[in-house]
Amino acid sequence: MTRSGSSLKTGNRLILISLICLLAFSGKALAQNRKKVEILHCDLLDFNQKIVANAQQLLGNVNITVDGAMMWCDSLYSYTNNTVDAFGNVHIVRGDTLNMYADFINYSGETKLAKARRNVKLIDKQVTLTTDSLDYSMINDLASYNYSGTVKDSTNVLTSVVGQYYVNEKKALFKTQVDGVTKDYKIKSDTLIYFTSTKKVFIEGPTHIFNEKDTLYAEFGWYDSMKNYARLTKKPRIWNVKQSVKADSIYYDKISGEGLAMGRARIQDIENSIIVVGNRVQYNDLAKTALATDSAVLIQYSKTDSLFLHADRLRTMPDTTTSKKPVQVKKGSPKAASQDTVPDSLTLATPNPEEQARIEPNADTPDPKAMSADTLRLKDRKPDLSPDDVLPPPQLPSEVMKAEIPQADTIKSPPDPRLVLAYHKVRFFREDMQGKCDSLVYWSKDSTIQLFTEPVIWSGKNQITANFIEIVNRSKDPDEIRMKEDAFIIAMEDDSLRFNQIKGKNMTGFVRQNKLYKIDVNGNGQSNYYARDKKGIIGLNKAESSNISIYMNDGKVKKIAFIKSPEGELKPLEELEESDKLLPGFKWQEEFRPKNKEDIFSHPAPKTEAEIKENLLPVPGKSLR
Repeated sequence: MTRSGSSLKTGNRLILISLICLLAFSGKALAQNRKKVEILHCDLLDFNQKIVANAQQLLGNVNITVDGAMMWCDSLYSYTNNTVDAFGNVHIVRGDTLNMYADFINYSGETKLAKARRNVKLIDKQVTLTTDSLDYSMINDLASYNYSGTVKDSTNVLTSVVGQYYVNEKKALFKTQVDGVTKDYKIKSDTLIYFTSTKKVFIEGPTHIFNEKDTLYAEFGWYDSMKNYARLTKKPRIWNVKQSVKADSIYYDKISGEGLAMGRARIQDIENSIIVVGNRVQYNDLAKTALATDSAVLIQYSKTDSLFLHADRLRTMPDTTTSKKPVQVKKGSPKAASQDTVPDSLTLATPNPEEQARIEPNADTPDPKAMSADTLRLKDRKPDLSPDDVLPPPQLPSEVMKAEIPQADTIKSPPDPRLVLAYHKVRFFREDMQGKCDSLVYWSKDSTIQLFTEPVIWSGKNQITANFIEIVNRSKDPDEIRMKEDAFIIAMEDDSLRFNQIKGKNMTGFVRQNKLYKIDVNGNGQSNYYARDKKGIIGLNKAESSNISIYMNDGKVKKIAFIKSPEGELKPLEELEESDKLLPGFKWQEEFRPKNKEDIFSHPAPKTEAEIKENLLPVPGKSLR
């Protein structure tokens, strides 16, 4: 038992000795870990508790290492809590590329935070950050300022009130009163992220990017300052004095001129008073072309009235034609449409697949965060049909407002006239005129319109049809409506039950002050019109002649001149048969007539023969005499 007790005491002594040794070793290691400041050189080293407590004072050509970084300064205090205060010409080198300069730097070994003050400069290869107050974290290599700073590289200069620079990611974050200058543009923003290695600017707040000619606005997206390429996904707009583009999302390549606007897209040609609307609009600034699909609408606006035209596809391009005769058609090989040739539909070039792929959004496009998926959900989006939205966003920088955008009708003769091609299911509305056809061509130079394939035009109580219709707007009255092949004009009487009718091979209508006042029929002319006296309608005047001239007044026949071989008779109302009332080929198409600008998107089904006959029958109790 005595031997066991002795052994136990011996074991306890060994454990105690081991613990003492371990504690001693740990204390030494801890002290070594805390020792972060190593003095390499100074002209004078002093330790005076009366001057600064718990600190060494280093004077003259001071050089130390702290947490793996080299530091030089004029003088320095090294505290026992592993903190240093460096004064005068302070210079820190971290790694191979990072240099920081300041008049004063406080560094804490505990937080590994360097606080640089006055005349601060941080240089990372070709990137220079200047400010008067900078905090630099050695833990994550993050530089931050809150009292105005500037980041400059080889191509761009960006300033802001608040900012951060991530050294390892080569990323600069700017917030509040952000101003930038690039080789080609100026920038004003609320929040920006700039990658110094790729020269990409990520927009995360209201931002204008502009020069003397063009302005870009968005609240989210990115812009490549080297490639002049932009992807904008929140309230984007691009405009200059000649054109304005806005949409839910805009993808734009400045070098090629290619752009893609998606979701409630709207391109305004200010010189020609034309707006193209659609949920997808592809355009090219250099070629000055645009192609709109998905709820595509053309708005030709003015101070007095606006034309709203819808088609499956709308294409605009510069008008380089010297004649309005050549139009490509689908019948056989392409050929020119002339006065004697009636095309049935336009054949238009589709976009080059390589050019289209260049501006299409794709999964490889870099983003600082996920772009909104809603920008591509276009199915339920209604187009903006307001013709008066011609100004840039409010509260623009003063530099942007130097060039004012002209209002409609301020340019009398467009110096850059446009050609508009609309094809398939064309419908249009204007207060004084409505129409439909399969394909249409519009010249902005003189507002001439050509309609192809079963065109119909309505004006007041008049309906005009033919295989081909051309509306020629002249600078002085009269304007002309030219109808080719199977021309037919129907004018409804006030009682809505009788129809005056004129048909022939070809016709020309003359319009003065937006009213049809004369019609010339050329070939196979036939007419049915109700004759009147002071008491009212007395009968139906049926006439045929090779050529006929008809004079109108307020939509009613005033006089008819039969030029060649006239034949006709006046039938009293009581002698009229139903077969007398309608000329062969009569087809009243009121159900297809657009009622307003929103109705251009509808496609009514044609009425059956029974419904047509029912509409033409007299209303019970209402006399036709």
